Amino acid sequence: MKKFASAFAALAMMGSALAGAVAPAQAQTYTGTVDVFKGIALNCTASITLNSTTGKATVAIAAPEATCAALNITSNPHDYTLVGGALTIENMRVETVTLGNCFGDLHGTVTNPGGPGNIAVDDVLPPETGTLPCYVSGTVYNP
Repeated sequence: MKKFASAFAALAMMGSALAGAVAPAQAQTYTGTVDVFKGIALNCTASITLNSTTGKATVAIAAPEATCAALNITSNPHDYTLVGGALTIENMRVETVTLGNCFGDLHGTVTNPGGPGNIAVDDVLPPETGTLPCYVSGTVYNP
């Protein structure tokens, strides 16, 4: 009986230790301000969510400028790769305010992946239609 009680006590202690363990985050959302330029300059709020479980990224662009609402990312969710701090969000398609859309891979640098950190982006998406590319520059944060 003593052996049974000792084994039960040991299992109970293991269970309480596991209950206090924190599971790693599966999705990280980064939000901040980015500059977008395709014929006109916009200053927009952007958010990037990286889900390490699914391997998918979701990108959204919104105000503070009213014109930012006219930018539409029609390709969500995207496959992404994160090697070291190098981030590639694949096949991003953006419907723009000006003539033509943009399509391509968006590249950035992640500081402290999986924890509080940021994603810095300074990249160009080629034109899908029209003649001008989309320039994107800024930093989004995960506090």
